[in-house]
Amino acid sequence: MLKDIILKRRSVRKYKDKEVDREKLEELLMYASMGPSNGNSHPVEFIVVDDKEKIEELSNMDSFATLYLKEAPVIVIVIANTDICKTWVEEASLTAAYLQLLLEDEGLSSSWINVKEGNTAGKISYEEYFAENFGVKKPYRAQCLIPIGYKKSGTKDHEEFDVSSKVHYNNF
Repeated sequence: MLKDIILKRRSVRKYKDKEVDREKLEELLMYASMGPSNGNSHPVEFIVVDDKEKIEELSNMDSFATLYLKEAPVIVIVIANTDICKTWVEEASLTAAYLQLLLEDEGLSSSWINVKEGNTAGKISYEEYFAENFGVKKPYRAQCLIPIGYKKSGTKDHEEFDVSSKVHYNNF
């Protein structure tokens, strides 16, 4: 049930040294792509990084936030064509969120690293970094990195909470 998957899904940063099946990953990417899309434009695409040298390169992109990536057997770079629709950020985010829930349902773990705006530890923009290192050139932009693998240790499930103070009807 989707509610159970949401309760279980946590950001994982320690992965087992176990390969992720490509066919399974492509199937999950297909389902993740079925989310809402403005005018059915589907501007989101993926770069699947499973080469150890490329993963090491990504792990060194930032001084702290990306170091754990070297443990991930695969990293998906979620990209979008910004010329296709103006809602590419939202669509890439929805697709990434769908992907994370699908991964959890399949026994895989993930986390999210925002790379839409900002700079690497080397002080170059993420946009320039992905253009130089992964060929992501305009009109394409990278939205996030989703490292994927089998988690090394357990994580605590989310707990249900009273949302009533955050829900407003008809007026804020």
